[in-house]
Parts: sequence; structure tokens; C-alpha cells
Amino acid sequence: MRGMSLLLAGLLNWALLAQAAGLAVERLDLGEGPGEQAYNLQEQGDLRVFARSAAHFKQARIYVQRRVDGQWQRVQALPFGDPRWRDSDPHLSADGRVLTFVSSRPAADGREHADLDLYESRWLDGHWGPPRRLPEAWQSPGHELGPERYGETVYLASSRPGGPGALSVYRVRDGDATPQPLPAPINDGGQNSDFTLSPDGRYALWWSDRAGAEGGGGDLYLAERLGEGYGPALRLPAPVNGPGFEFTPSVSADGRWLYFASTRGDAQGLSHVYRVSWPGLLEQLGPAATAHSQAALEQAVSALWRAIGHAPGQASDVQVLQRLLHAEARVFGQSLKASSLQVWSASAGQFLADLAQASGQGLYECEIERQQRRFGGHAQVYSVVQTRRDPAQPGPTYTGVNSMQWQLGPQGWQLLSLHYALEGPGLNLPQPPTAACLG
Repeated sequence: MRGMSLLLAGLLNWALLAQAAGLAVERLDLGEGPGEQAYNLQEQGDLRVFARSAAHFKQARIYVQRRVDGQWQRVQALPFGDPRWRDSDPHLSADGRVLTFVSSRPAADGREHADLDLYESRWLDGHWGPPRRLPEAWQSPGHELGPERYGETVYLASSRPGGPGALSVYRVRDGDATPQPLPAPINDGGQNSDFTLSPDGRYALWWSDRAGAEGGGGDLYLAERLGEGYGPALRLPAPVNGPGFEFTPSVSADGRWLYFASTRGDAQGLSHVYRVSWPGLLEQLGPAATAHSQAALEQAVSALWRAIGHAPGQASDVQVLQRLLHAEARVFGQSLKASSLQVWSASAGQFLADLAQASGQGLYECEIERQQRRFGGHAQVYSVVQTRRDPAQPGPTYTGVNSMQWQLGPQGWQLLSLHYALEGPGLNLPQPPTAACLG
């Protein structure tokens, strides 16, 4: 009775924490029997995959669950499962046709492996095909865990020798010889695993036992993803993290839920799957969740004006501009001709070709005002820019406004369009109290 009372008290405390934090965490019923745990759930539309096992991840098997007419049906084990081997850590590709997982099953030549290695199964003719062992160069003498395929790239954790920690996150692309460890802040501390990406690719989530983690194993962390790099690691707040071990995070394909496994409230230390609102969690994190990309956007806008400017006899820094401009970007300008407002446009290629020509006159751009509106990976930036031929001249040669559309993509922030207009007769821009250059 005392153990039951403590368990109920723990569950009540979690409920109070959830209410206080404004986030409701709820447990999913995945049909676990006595002495059985569930983890590694991924939801892709009307299909779920997850794993169940006994304690210490023994007798692990992969299950699927389908939703019909809005109702989740009974779970079913995958047909290629074999009680002699452990199959675990399933992940579906974006199109739902490739299932990546780990297994202790023997290789095709019959050699048995005590550790867990990488496998894939493909959906063909209405069923999952036999498991295919991934390249031997990707395997190791240690355990491979939590593999996830995104196009031609596979992320995985491994306890292989020589890694940055006892358990570390790696990335490998089809055709690569061997997986390479991800840099900090992903790999920091002794153990990092279960790396996953949000559906829009903007966030990485994983578990870690780094300094600051609590509980009996590790906590969940989030880092904003920008191109090939990542922002600082943010420990997810309560009630997502707690005194138990949190692992196998996954954001549903529709972006509604963050699923994760936790040993919270289980007297045997077994894990169960929980979910919390993904938009609610991002709201709870506030500006910290976008601080890295926000700083990068500010830097990109400033870099644009610096790259356009140049000294006499030189050209603009086209190399920087090529990185900042999207390949399909358009530049629009307007000017007065014969008492008529003329608007013209140029492609990114035309714009860069013009700026690649050296000019006898200098061009010094001074951005004196910036306004911004942003939604996710889309940003609208309004800049007031003064242009001088000599940086020492007291007043600008001309002043213009620039309306820009920026998009956050695989290459970081890139300019999609720029529309500029110059001051004209009787049309003057208000000057700020101090016209110091920004950035």
C-alpha cells in the first residue's frame, strides 16, 4: 500500500507540475503488458511505429499501429520479427516507405552479432520486405542505436570506439565510407543519443547526460538547426524533463505533438510513451527557441550591405552575395523617368553580374534603420540605407528604402526578393535622431 501511495503521489506531483508549467503531458496506452515497456514512437499521418521490450531492452520487438476513421486500431508486430533476435528503434522515412531500425539478427552470411546493428526494410506490394543490413562500413563493434533516415542522410548513435563520448551521435550519407560524429552542442558529455529532427527541419532533439541533466539516465535537449550548424543546447523544461530518464523524442509529422519515452512514475523503472503539445512547448521556450536563427538573420542583413559596398576601383563582394541570395531571387528597383515611375527587375544572376564589375567610384552603404516581422522561417525586413561615394562625406549621395523577403532553408538565411526605392522630389525619408550605421 505504501508503494502504491508513493506512486499516486508522484503522478499527482507530475500533474501539478504540468498545470503550473502550462503544458499537459499525457501517457499513451500502447498495450504494454506486465513487466513490459514502450519507447521510440513515431507518428506519420495514420501510421505509428514504436518498440516494446522487457526490462533492460531485452526481447525488443517493433510494432505498427494504424488509424482508421479517426480511431487507432490494435497494435501489430512486424511480420519479419523473430523472438530469437532483438529489433528496436524504428524510424519511418518521410514518405513512409523505408523503415530504419537496429537489430541483433545475424548478417546474411550467418555470422551472429551480440551488439545491435543497422537495418532497413522497404514497403513493397503492400507489405514490409525482409530486413536489409546497411553497409558494413557503417557498423561497428559497439551498439548502433536510434537510426533515422532523411533522404540520403542517416543519423545514428553509436558506442563505437574512438567517439567523442561513450555514446555519441553520428551522421552518414549514402555512399560515405564511415559515419562522422556531429559537433557540439549535439555531442557534449558522456552520452548523447536518439537524435531526431522536427518535420520542418528547424530543430534537433536528442537525449543527453551532460552537466545539468537530472534523473536516472538523461534529459531531452533541443537545438535550433541552421544550415549545417546548431544553436545552443536547451534543456526542455518541466514537465517534459523530470526525475526519470527521458529519451527517444519524436515530433509527429503534422507538428502537433512531441512524443517521448520516460521512466517517470514506474516503480520498476520501465519506460512508457508520453506526449506534449509541440507548439505549446516552443511557446514555453519563448525567444530562446529562435535566438540562434534570429542572430543569424541580423548578421545576414548586415552582411548584405557590407558585401554590396566597395572602395573605388573595386567590385562588390560577389562571393558573399552568392551565399546570401537564393538562386531564384529577384531584385526590383524603381526610378523616375519623364515624370513617370519606372519599375524594373533583375534575376539573382543579372544582379550579381552587375555587381561583379569594378567601379571607379566607391560605394559605401550605411543602414540606419531596420524593422522586421518574422514567422518561423520566413522574415520580412525593411531597411533604410544611406549611400555615399566617400565614407567621409557629411551627407549621403542618396537614401533609399529596401523591402526584403528572407527564407530560412538548408543553406541558412537566403534573400528571396529585394525591392528598393530612392528618395525623390518632394518625397523624403524621415531621418533618425542619430544616423549611425547598424551592424
